[in-house]
Amino acid sequence: MEAHKYILQYLIDNPDIKSINETSDIDVTILKDLIQSGLVNGANACSDDGYCFLEPRISLSGREWLASFDSQVNSTKSTEDIVELKPNFFGLGVNLNALFRCFRRK
Repeated sequence: MEAHKYILQYLIDNPDIKSINETSDIDVTILKDLIQSGLVNGANACSDDGYCFLEPRISLSGREWLASFDSQVNSTKSTEDIVELKPNFFGLGVNLNALFRCFRRK
């Protein structure tokens, strides 16, 4: 999936690409998959010599997929504590996790 993300981001960053073939820095087999899935638009100019795609452009669904992929990566980075240590005594408590982070910053 990282290679797919890299190609989609590459197409956004380089909108003036005329063609991508097997001599390019881009993996053309993954680009072919992206074109077949509708995430990238491009003319197929393949021959017996190998793959070549003319004027590849990221589609709207490709931009949406890239945005959802980035949001999935960001949502896995949680700031929640796995274990909360909050001893209470008659309704009064101390968040030991926050206290530990406070001392650790200093």
